[in-house]
Amino acid sequence: MPSNERFLLDSDVLISAKNLHYNPKYCGAFWDWILQAHQVGKILSIDKVRDELQVGKQEDVLHSWSQRPELSDFFVSSKPATAQWRKLAVWATTRTPKYLQAAQDKFLDVKSADAWLIAYASTQTDVTVVTNEKAEPASKKSIKLPDAAAALGVKTITLFELLQLHAHGTFSFQM
Repeated sequence: MPSNERFLLDSDVLISAKNLHYNPKYCGAFWDWILQAHQVGKILSIDKVRDELQVGKQEDVLHSWSQRPELSDFFVSSKPATAQWRKLAVWATTRTPKYLQAAQDKFLDVKSADAWLIAYASTQTDVTVVTNEKAEPASKKSIKLPDAAAALGVKTITLFELLQLHAHGTFSFQM
């Protein structure tokens, strides 16, 4: 029985994929897999992630990739998650042990995608955030996505876990 679960990609997942294991120059199949998964409604991201991908040079492959016509509805608006973002901000500023102010400022920067990803996912049914980050609940220096996600009841997985679930052969999307 197919799952209704969808996966929300963090910008670092895409950036690291490009820079490390899945550079489009030699692993276009990975990027085709993302497009295929998006076309069947399983993978998406938010506008704040697109904005982060477009901060770099126009020659950067992710800058142009994020503007592909086939991905016009890949980056959904994060605006409907504003109330949840505020809830996450309260958690980030009041949790014990207290995060350092620099960690709070970085995580709650309204232009940064991290808090918005979690907030958006918390407004959806069956959405899991895909991140390279690992939980560090005792950290005071940085707010990790898995910790913030847990605060709002959002699931997270790594890219490799997602690939184990939904990739086979040469990156054909598997339901």
